[in-house]
Formats: sequence, structure tokens, C-alpha cells
Amino acid sequence: MRRALGIVGALAATLTVGGTGLASAAEEPVPIGPDCYEALCLGQSEQDALATGLVVDETPGEPPLGCNVLDFRPEEGQGHPGNGVFVHPTRGVVEIQGTDRMRTPEGAGFGQTLDQVRAIYPDLYNVPPMDFTYGADVPERPGVRYIFAFKDDGHLADFGLEDVAGMDAC
Repeated sequence: MRRALGIVGALAATLTVGGTGLASAAEEPVPIGPDCYEALCLGQSEQDALATGLVVDETPGEPPLGCNVLDFRPEEGQGHPGNGVFVHPTRGVVEIQGTDRMRTPEGAGFGQTLDQVRAIYPDLYNVPPMDFTYGADVPERPGVRYIFAFKDDGHLADFGLEDVAGMDAC
């Protein structure tokens, strides 16, 4: 069983071994946010998330602690290994991590620089404990934010949409 680590844990491992970034999708990006990616939404139960057909459970059964991680189907794009959709046992979907097929509605996605993402989200703030992780609160969605992680070269290497309290519970 995988235990939820979120963007920070998955990206830290990638940065340590010098992650190379992701392949770019040839098609037009699909928005992630402000609440959903297509039919997959924050707060959905695991059963409802699986019923969307966008994700699969590669680790069936109950996770011993924390959240379960569902994997996007390959046609939904490529994300970092270990990333996907984090589901809390009582809060439902608490984080939807991006793939190379996705962008935020405002246009943030893989490969952009910190300055480019900051231009899109002027109120971008650091999310401790890592100095390479930033957040941008989603307007009119209290407790929901976009989370962004940057590689050492300053380019966006991971991003997602999260219910902050739910993800903290993972």
C-alpha cells in the first residue's frame, strides 16, 4: 500500500535524483480547478472518484494509515511517479495532482518558471517545510489552493489542486 506523501514527498525524491521533467502533451491542456479535473472533484468519495473512469486503484484495500492514492489512467497524461489523486477515508478526494495534459484555469502548468507562475498568481506564497513549494489560494474556495513545486533550475516540476485541511490529515 502506498501512503500519501503529496507533492512535497514525491518531488523531493525526484529532485534528489535529478528529475528530468515530463513529456508534453500534443493536445490542448485540460483545466484542473477550481474544484475539479473533468468529472473528478475534491470531496468525492473514493468510490465516486473511481466511477469517473479517470483513475484506477493500483493498491486495492484499505491503506494502513493516511490516504489512499489513486492513479490516473495513462490517457490522462503523465505526472511524477507516486503522484495521482489522494483520497482521505472520511474527507474524500483531498488532492488532485497535475499531469502534462493539465493546466490551471489561469494557465499554469509543467515547465513554467517561478516568475511565470508568480505572474499568474501574484499572491503566491511559500509552503513550508520545503523552500521549493508554493501555494496559491483558489478565489472563493476557502481552504482550497493550487500547490506548485519547482526544480532546482526554477521550472515547475509538479502542481496540483488540494483541500489543505484534508491533505494535512493524510
